[in-house]
Amino acid sequence: MFERITKNLIPLAIVIAGVCIAGAIIYINVGKCPSENWLSSQEAANKALDFINQNILSGQATASLVDVVEENGLYKMKTKIGEEELDLYVSQDGKLLFPQAINLEGAPTGQPTTQEEQKYTIGNFIISEDEVCKENEMPVIYFFGSKSCPHCTWEHPIVEKVAKDFEGYISFHNNMDSDADRDVFSKYSTGGIPTLVFGCKYYRVGSGEQIGEEESKVLTALICKLTENQPLSVCNLVQDLINQVD
Repeated sequence: MFERITKNLIPLAIVIAGVCIAGAIIYINVGKCPSENWLSSQEAANKALDFINQNILSGQATASLVDVVEENGLYKMKTKIGEEELDLYVSQDGKLLFPQAINLEGAPTGQPTTQEEQKYTIGNFIISEDEVCKENEMPVIYFFGSKSCPHCTWEHPIVEKVAKDFEGYISFHNNMDSDADRDVFSKYSTGGIPTLVFGCKYYRVGSGEQIGEEESKVLTALICKLTENQPLSVCNLVQDLINQVD
């Protein structure tokens, strides 16, 4: 059963290079989202499950969704078929499905070589092994996005509002429709936007729409971790989340 699933999905793995390369080229050249028709993680996962159940399993079994998260510009689906669990990946427009993500160029400096080695913290942020990057002795907070990207326009005002609470404690690089800090973007992003890099210690490609109203608290807690809980008037309000940050 699972050999058949893998066999049917393996040809789709070759599109990974196209997805990653195309996303990087589109953003680098015109500063826009790789796609303006991205689906939510749940919508993309449901579309992938329908395809698997109708075209691969064909009634012999039923695939169900255990969990779906945004990871490196893709949606990672944990599916269950019978008693077995299987990780699959689907593009954010819901058009491409493949059994694994292959890093063709190797992991950038400061990032793990395999996804299994990546460490996550609250808000689905990845923890890097880099030292905290600072400017004028303050941690640097980077936002990369474009007004043509709906996920960016959702995330951007939240980041701006949170950053304002830390005036005098952080250096905020607000790269909305900007080509600044390309070295940082290239190091921590897969080419997708929005990309958030907090002090070169915590980073995420994608918005926090799944978190919803909690997103601002998550971002606040991560920055508080970098500023050593300063200012207290801000950080005391999210102390429970700060305690969850690795």
